[in-house]
Amino acid sequence: MKEETRKLLEKAERALHAAGTLLAAGDAEFAAGRAYYAMFHTAQALLRERDLRFRKHGSVHAAFG
Repeated sequence: MKEETRKLLEKAERALHAAGTLLAAGDAEFAAGRAYYAMFHTAQALLRERDLRFRKHGSVHAAFG
């Protein structure tokens, strides 16, 4: 696994943990935002393993989808 990929997956894990904390506190709206970023960073990590890099969210969505 590439170092950049590992860092993105760690970032995704932190976002997922934050989502759980926010949801437990009753803040579903902000929890959904953190869950989105967990998925986004995971998609970025998978694309980086294939040497694909994108600057915009839409580009990551299109490449992963």
